[in-house]
Amino acid sequence: MNPKIGVQLIAAFMILSMILSSVAYFIGSDDSSEEDNNQPYINNPQTEYFNVGGKQVFHSLNSIADGLQMSNPQTFEAQFLDVEYIESTAPEPWNEQLPLNLTTVYVRNKVEVDNLYMTSSKQIYFSQDLNNEFLLLSTMTPKIVSFEYIGLPSSDNQYLLLSRLDTTGTNVMGEPTIFTPTRESAEAVISIIESFAVPPTAYDTFSPVLNYSDDYSEFQVVKSQAGFADLYYLGLHRNDDGSFTRTTIYYYPSAESAAHISELALSGSERGFSQYDVTTEEDILKVVLTGEFSLVTGEDIE
Repeated sequence: MNPKIGVQLIAAFMILSMILSSVAYFIGSDDSSEEDNNQPYINNPQTEYFNVGGKQVFHSLNSIADGLQMSNPQTFEAQFLDVEYIESTAPEPWNEQLPLNLTTVYVRNKVEVDNLYMTSSKQIYFSQDLNNEFLLLSTMTPKIVSFEYIGLPSSDNQYLLLSRLDTTGTNVMGEPTIFTPTRESAEAVISIIESFAVPPTAYDTFSPVLNYSDDYSEFQVVKSQAGFADLYYLGLHRNDDGSFTRTTIYYYPSAESAAHISELALSGSERGFSQYDVTTEEDILKVVLTGEFSLVTGEDIE
């Protein structure tokens, strides 16, 4: 072989290898063979970061307020669950026993989210908006990607959007991890958290009740147009003695609901509640009651 031709072939091979390596950065597989490309790409468990390319999400998720700050203003209901706290303080997952007439939303549970990632969830936030879009935020351990995906860069070229092949939806990994039904909705969340100016979010929508809410409840719900109020907030916390404190906040409550709640408060102590406080301030009605789990979760909210 002509030495000059041999050098040219080697150079061409090196250039091709570099191109293929850059393409592989955005594909969820580490082997170019056809057989291995059909297998899920599974990372080794990590403690601090997911082993995927691109920038990773970094935003607090300690309350429903944190999740709402990452959600669009069209959000009409949301829920937050601190699984890690509940598992460390209660003998059983009491959040799975909450009635719908209390929460007013279908409560997402840990098993659902664990199965989505094949890992253990710590905090979970789920919201829905008026465009029938949802947003699932969660923190987990270990940090692992155990599903097949096609990776594409975000519009700002900072994040890696994982288009899942096992289910419909898009992930952006991080703390918390984002899961949305479409790439466009994932881009919208990125736009919020990367905005230099403070963008309008769902936090603005629910600020009238959030301004009066507690910051220690491990289960929280907000809902707009609940039927008995323009805005509704629910917070539930398990106390050290095993009792539960329930905080409900209403923005523009209906006259019927406000009257019924005030009537219930009159007999609160007689019915076993150790606390039953009702306060009103302009358009806000706030109720804080403490008692056994069955009492707290069974008491009317309207």
